[in-house]
Amino acid sequence: MGVCLLIHGFTGAPTDLGQLAERLRAAGHEVHTPTLAGHGATRLELERVSWLDWIHSAEKELVKLLQQHQQVHVVGFSMGGLIATYLSNKYRDRICSLSLLSTPIYTINPKQLFRTITEAIQKSMRNHPSSPRSDEDVQRYLAKVKSTPMRSLVHFRRLVQTAKPLMEEIEMPLLVLQGELDDLVEARSATYIYESARSGVKNLQLYPQSRHMICVDCEAEQVMQEVVQFIRAQEAN
Repeated sequence: MGVCLLIHGFTGAPTDLGQLAERLRAAGHEVHTPTLAGHGATRLELERVSWLDWIHSAEKELVKLLQQHQQVHVVGFSMGGLIATYLSNKYRDRICSLSLLSTPIYTINPKQLFRTITEAIQKSMRNHPSSPRSDEDVQRYLAKVKSTPMRSLVHFRRLVQTAKPLMEEIEMPLLVLQGELDDLVEARSATYIYESARSGVKNLQLYPQSRHMICVDCEAEQVMQEVVQFIRAQEAN
């Protein structure tokens, strides 16, 4: 079976991709989930690296895999999707497929962000128990605001600007998955990617109940099945 490289998102970790790695391994694939430069440590370490360092840390893992295997499937979540696009274009002849999950072209979705926080506040004011997902979302926003250096946000924007025109260069089989309730990435990002790509094989799937963390949200099972089936189909071809 194939070899898969999974790339996590901004300020995140491989766990952003939930159980996807294990599902792919269970399907017989060799799976690698590197931690991007500056991630998984302290705020200071994140502040020391640039968008180029994020790319290079993923590229280092990809090059290592390509030394051992003819082709690799690349899966990117959120900012990892931008890096996956960059690397897939650079090594286009060696990339078997590209899967982009919650990949940002247009960020953030302020209307959905406001709606999520407003709902949580209204529930609290009515003295009703808040849903665990709303509470977790709000806490996640606050934690990211407190822990993310401004310099890192600037470099994130630079990566978006660099990767956006590369969407038109995608030629390998492409899968684009996006939650319609995404609070960090506008759902039209997925449509932009899908319509821009020149891939002969490309699929777009929107999930009406999912927010940004699409691999661990309420439709995660469907998301994982879609990725596994897509990669299996490319292996068959």
